[in-house]
Amino acid sequence: MGKRILILDDDSDFNNLLTDIYAQADYEVVSERDPEAAVELFRNDSFDLVVTDQKMPGLSGEEFIREIKRLDPAIPVIMVSGYLDNDTIRNLIREGVGGVFLKPLNVFSLLKRTSALIESAQADSERLAPTGGGAESDSGDFNHGLPFTFESYPCRASASLEFAKKLHALRGFKTNLVMIGEDGSDLPALLEDIRRFDAESGEAFAMIEREQLDQATLLHTLQEAQEAGANRLTLMLGRPDLLQPEQTEIVYAASKKKGPFSAYELPVRYIFFVNEDIDTLYDGGKIDDNLYMFLGTSEVRIPSLVEIREDIPLFARRVIRSEVARLGLSSVPELDITASAFLREKEWFGGVLELKRLVRAAVSASGGGTITRETFEEVCSQTGNTRQGVRNLKHLLQLRGKDYLNAVYLLSGEQAELTAQALDVDVATVTAMVAPADA
Repeated sequence: MGKRILILDDDSDFNNLLTDIYAQADYEVVSERDPEAAVELFRNDSFDLVVTDQKMPGLSGEEFIREIKRLDPAIPVIMVSGYLDNDTIRNLIREGVGGVFLKPLNVFSLLKRTSALIESAQADSERLAPTGGGAESDSGDFNHGLPFTFESYPCRASASLEFAKKLHALRGFKTNLVMIGEDGSDLPALLEDIRRFDAESGEAFAMIEREQLDQATLLHTLQEAQEAGANRLTLMLGRPDLLQPEQTEIVYAASKKKGPFSAYELPVRYIFFVNEDIDTLYDGGKIDDNLYMFLGTSEVRIPSLVEIREDIPLFARRVIRSEVARLGLSSVPELDITASAFLREKEWFGGVLELKRLVRAAVSASGGGTITRETFEEVCSQTGNTRQGVRNLKHLLQLRGKDYLNAVYLLSGEQAELTAQALDVDVATVTAMVAPADA
């Protein structure tokens, strides 16, 4: 059975329009024009998402949302209205509304946001559902319950769980996949997970550093894969926006089997890693038309550590065990509660790789004993990696400001004008900073 959506709008014509939109997208729709009747429907039935108007007789949209949130705090809600002032938009954000759209509708954005909200709610429900074995402690094991092997993240946080599922769903991409993430993302680990998704496929995987990308290296990689009997080569390349023009042409030639690459019949597909979404890179003039079209539309956002703080102690415990084995230590250092708190609180500007470096240094500093907050603080002071370092202050302020703007942009259904209105900024500022909603 399809996902069920409750639509509330007192305007019968617009109610019918929304019903048709969702029905055409294979959702099961229940519509109502009276807010109080809609509350009773919600009380006695089960829905995956609610879409409501704001101005209605009886209850307003905000009041209706409060009523259904009392019944089910986790229900995703989208607001569709003809006009919303700044205070109302801010109130909706506080009430937990997941999307705000102004009439006339952008149908594509509405359906895209709907799908994302339902998937997110389902992931949270699965993550929090009790299991027969009871809750798992921070043992360092990545037992996330996924039906496929995934070793890059513990997936306790909903953002990392959603990422794992989306990456697995995209594993069959035909030509190119774009991964969007922060500096310090563990790309080799992610490539290995993608390889494990279809370990029996006979496909070859390789990662080439941008500085090493030239015709000879790529030809050699192709030759090795073909001689090994691979049926396809997947290449991971970082920062295509920073490639030299001649490197970009080599990437095109290998994909299209031109020039010296015509001697190899082996299909080539790419995984590109970037720091910003493709539209932002294009709008900022960092990639040209040809590269923009070549990168395609298959993309997935890698969650930052600050988005998945509950995963971090599990990450650390895994790194501790790995470092103990590498050093041949006789005991495994414990990570005490103060150390776990430190790791959750820290701003990880260097991503997963920074976390791994810090934990490895803490293992050495601990001498095999318990790792505490003081251990990490001492390591940070020795390396200049302080939590409150002045050199990171500007970065932190920029990050938080951009995060807030992106959150409002997401809630507005990716409507730059509505975001600018809510934040009292100009539209140009919004378009220069926004990130894609399906992150």
